[in-house]
Order: sequence, then C-alpha cells, then structure tokens
Amino acid sequence: MTGALFPSEVWVELHYRYKGELFQFNLPMHHGEKFLDGLRLDFAYEDIPDGRRFTLVLEPLGEVFLDSFELTGGMKFGDEMKSVFVNGFQSWTGSRERSPGERISGLNWPGKMMSMHRYGDAVIYPYSEKKGRFHGYSYAYIRYPEHLLFAGSLDESAGYTIITTDVRRDFFSVKKDVTGLSLKSKRKLIDIVLFTASEERVFDRFMELRGHAATGLARATAWTSWHSEFRAIDELKIRRSLSAFRERRIPWDYFIIDDGWQRETGDWDTPSTGFASGMASLAAEIRGSGYKPGIWCAPFMVSPDSAVFRTKKTWLARTAKGRIRPAAWLPKHGGILYALDISKDEVKTFVAETIKRFRDSWGFEFIKLDLLYAAALYPPQGYSRGEAMNMAMDFLQSVKGEAVYQVSAVPLESAFHRAEYCRTTADTTPYWEHIFHRNIHGRERASTLNALRSTVGRRELNGRFFTVDTDSFFLQERSKVMESSRRYTQILLQSLLGGLLSTSDDISALDEDALRMLQSIFPVTDPEIHEVVESRRTVTIRYRVAGRHFTSISNLAERVRPLVLPEGFWFCASGLKRRAHHVTGGGRQILKPGESRNYMLFNEGDPFAGSDGHIFPGREIASIAGPADDWIIRPDPGVMTDFRVWMRVGTESHTVRINGVEADIIQTPYGVKLASAVVRINTDEASD
Repeated sequence: MTGALFPSEVWVELHYRYKGELFQFNLPMHHGEKFLDGLRLDFAYEDIPDGRRFTLVLEPLGEVFLDSFELTGGMKFGDEMKSVFVNGFQSWTGSRERSPGERISGLNWPGKMMSMHRYGDAVIYPYSEKKGRFHGYSYAYIRYPEHLLFAGSLDESAGYTIITTDVRRDFFSVKKDVTGLSLKSKRKLIDIVLFTASEERVFDRFMELRGHAATGLARATAWTSWHSEFRAIDELKIRRSLSAFRERRIPWDYFIIDDGWQRETGDWDTPSTGFASGMASLAAEIRGSGYKPGIWCAPFMVSPDSAVFRTKKTWLARTAKGRIRPAAWLPKHGGILYALDISKDEVKTFVAETIKRFRDSWGFEFIKLDLLYAAALYPPQGYSRGEAMNMAMDFLQSVKGEAVYQVSAVPLESAFHRAEYCRTTADTTPYWEHIFHRNIHGRERASTLNALRSTVGRRELNGRFFTVDTDSFFLQERSKVMESSRRYTQILLQSLLGGLLSTSDDISALDEDALRMLQSIFPVTDPEIHEVVESRRTVTIRYRVAGRHFTSISNLAERVRPLVLPEGFWFCASGLKRRAHHVTGGGRQILKPGESRNYMLFNEGDPFAGSDGHIFPGREIASIAGPADDWIIRPDPGVMTDFRVWMRVGTESHTVRINGVEADIIQTPYGVKLASAVVRINTDEASD
C-alpha cells in the first residue's frame, strides 16, 4: 500500500540567488544528495506506519537567498475519489470538501479594490481557475469510500507549505512560499507525510508526528460584545449586558470586551472616553459576576490615528522596496490599518507590555488576539512570510503567562499548540450569506454559510491542535434577515463540532423561543461524534450523548434536499419555532436551504422517548427511576428551564404519573403509546 502513496519520480524547481547571481534549476530528485552551485540538497524518504515521510534539507556554501521552490510529480488518484479538501490560507478562509469537478476561483477585481486580497492568499499563490485543480495550506486530503489519502506538513518554519492537487491530470505539487528567505546554514525546507487510513487515524498520526499531545481546553461558552455593537461600545452598554446575564444566571465561562474599547487600534494603554472607569474596574466587575473577563487586541496592527503610527514610523512593517503599505481595509475595525514589524526589539517590548498590562494590571484572564496574519504580510528582510508568522506566534506564546489565548485571522498551522482557542471560520453574520462578496469570490467573506462550511471542513482540528472557535451564533431575530430554521442550524452545528460556543445577542431582546434555545446549551456537553458525511452539501452527523444515538442532518446547499431516515422510531428534537415530534424512519422528507433536523433513535428497552429542555434530548436528565406507571425524573443540576419529557408506556390504558403529576397519554403515528409531562427544575425532586 505504501508504494502507491509516493510517485516513482518527482521533480524540483528551485530558484535562488548566490553571490549576486540568479540560479534556476528544474531537476529530478532521488533519495540522497545533489550538489548545485553554492548549495547542497539532501532528499530522503522513509516508510512509516500508514504511509511515507519525506524531507528535503538545504545546506548553502555561503549566504543564499531563495526565490521559489516547488516539488512536483504524478500520482494516480483513481476514479473512486468522492471529494477533495484543501485547508484555506487563514482562519477566515472558507475551507470545505469539494467535488472533483469544482474549481477554486480567485478574488475578482472589486474585491481587490476593497483590499480584500491583503488578508487572503492572492499575493502568495496564482489561482489557476481550472476545474479539478485545488490548492491549500499545511494539510489536504482526498476522500475515498473507505479511507483518506492525506498530505500534511510537519514543519512550516521556513515558509508556508502550499499543497496542490490536479485530480484531472493526476498531478500534485508541494510549494514552499520562501520568497526572500535567507539561508546561512543548513535548514530543513520540506517535511511532509502522506497517509492512507481512516479519517480519525490520519489526523491522530498527523498530530503525533508533530510531536505534541492533544491540545486545548474543555468546551466552553462566552459572550462577546462584537456582533452586538461592533466598535460602538462603552462601559454602560457592557454593564447593561453583564447585568442582564447576571439576573438570568446564564452560566457563561467568559465575558469578552471586543474591539472598540481602545482609543485607537494600537493605543492599547488608553481606553476610549466611553470607558472612563478604566478597564481594571470593568474586569473586576465581570469577575465578581461569576465570569472570566476577556479583552480584544490586534497586537500587530495600528490605525493611522494612533499614537504609535504618528510617533513610531520606524516600527511599521514595510514592503521589500521599503514602502509603508496598508495591511487591511476593514470598515468594521475602523478602516485602514497598518502592520508592525515584529522583528524589531521595540515592537516586541511594546507587545509584551500590552499583554502584561491586560493580564497583570487590568486582570483580564482571556485575551483575544485578532488580525494576526498582519505579522507576515510584509516580512522583514531575509525572512519568508511563513517564517515571520511563526516567529510572531512563538513570541506571543512566550509572553502569555497564565492568560488564555484565543487567536483569529491567523494561518492555522502557525497556531497549532500555541493557543488554547483558535478561530477556524470566517465571521458569522445575522444574515445567511453575503451575495456580493460570494460572487466576487471573497473566500474570507463574513457569512454564516461560509463559516458553517468551515466548521464542518475543519472539525478534525478540534481538541488535537487547539480548541476550535466557530464564532458567534445568532438567536435574536434581527429584522428577519435570517430565518429561524437557519439560526437553529447554526447553533446545532456549532454545538456538535465547535469548542468555544459564543453569542453577542442582547438577552433582553430574545423572545421566548430564542431564550429557551440559548438556555438549552446548558449544561455544556461534548458529544461523541461517530461519523460526519457530506454529500451534495448536506451534512449528516451521527453521534452519541448520554449513551443514546442521534443523527443530525443539515442542508448547507442553496436548494432543497431530500432526506431519508434509517428504519426505526425517532424523536425529532425541537428547534427555533419548531416543536418536537415523533416520526418513523424510512420515509422521504424535504429539507429547505439552511434547515436542520436533529433526531434521537429510540433505544431498545429504554423507556425514554424524548425531551425538549436541551439541544441534545436527554442530556437535561440526571436520572430516571420508578415503575412504568410512576416515573421519578430528576433534572441535571445544570438545566436552566422546565422541560417536557416523553416516556414509553404499555398498550393498556391506565394512569401514568411523572414526578407525582398525572401525565398526558398520546399515541405516535406509528402506534407507540407515550406519557408526557412537564418536569420542573424548582421542585423538591430536583433538589434531592
């Protein structure tokens, strides 16, 4: 099997400068050494369990400046491939499995006019626009019926690794983004593994060979101010939200003050006039309310109105020609922003003091580090972009102390094992899709649909390299810009595949259904995922919670999709504006675009037939006891609201009590008789 993983011949195209002269080589590579002008190449590969690992080490005879490097070869992908996954450039980049006949389209000119290319990879990789040709960063795979063919980079310290597959021409390449990299001594340029195994196995092996154990924190919840007010925040609004959650006893882990608290981006020592009481006072109040305080920062960005930009021009990152150029135009973050040069000692001191102030002086336990791609947009002389990004992330890790990091807008490999939480999706939005940004092929566009597709596509990173942040869900009805069924899809998929569940909703504005849905994520639960299958952009997830089997089906396509449940008796969980009901498998149903259903299978011998107090039915119950006509049901201590429960009973008509109250008797469409009653969380039974 291993021999099929690697082609019989590969070619290397290498461009570099040595002693002022440009050298360009295109040559076959074989196991062993090869000597070029001023440079020695050592290429090696070895068979390992489940696959093969190959490395390339460069050793210069003097200082060598690399321009480009690409390893190419042929590989028979076969006719049984189902889909191709390539990891996008950074957190926001849409990343999903694609059919072999799709194409990845580059950003159109309107997007470039809006500077959207600065936080994408348009300046790094020329999009081919051809069907069946896909490129991505750090890892990729091809899905077959019984296994994955997986490629992953184990070392990005010399530059970003771009993996390209052309499934129509049976062609692959591994490109290193090494433009400008200075070689003064021996350096590993390539360290790639190829695996063929089950999905779980290849990601476990990928993590093991990177030399780390599973990383991240337990699943957590947070409220963040970002999507509620964007930058228009002040301490009055923050305290109002804090008071609302405190009164309703919503058990968030973190309460995060996002962008807008600072006077200007880059002036991290000076709060805006809306925070006259100071940030330390607000952090103390958040902690006193039972939450861990969090704060937002873009450590490598400054606005043109900041004191840093006006007085520290030497700190700014510059192009290879020595010019100062914007790093972003992000209207929601204040407009034009510029990057700092992280190689400068003064900048490192400035960033370290900022982190220390947040943590030690102001008392924030959670620090959200955003727009991190800027550290590598204009790398220092002699550095590649990937090298600069890794240097920046290593530095941030070295100064974090006891703080918890959440990182965002960052190339994901640079965040592996360097932060507790990492965003793996684009920004979510109160609407489903941004049609204009989609049509100009903005892969980093803010969009709930774009974010959910990446939530599914990057799910295997969760708990291995960090805990995944899938951005905020929306339950508040905002001028009906997103249907309730789509808002339910968002919270369901994030609850299944995410690690940090967050919202920015104004809790005082939630209607009864939305408030119950918010309360239904508590107690927070980590489902045991058995299988995720994506077909025609319909996502089916089979999982277990509390020993019970579930199947969720979500339609992420833009047209209706049919679904057929397997044979059996099923309980369809409630959702926003949709009530729970019981169905039998085998029949054909229709899912509207953006709609989801979540089904619990009746376990043989288990009288429990469903409940509506938790997003995963049954999780709100601590125990069920008693004879079949007198059930005692005790709620879990973390349940936040009364809930209805359904229990299977015999076919004979008789009185059934649940927690001492006579239950309603109903009959399902498939003839099963059920007893139903409301379980209240403030009864003596709940407190025993």
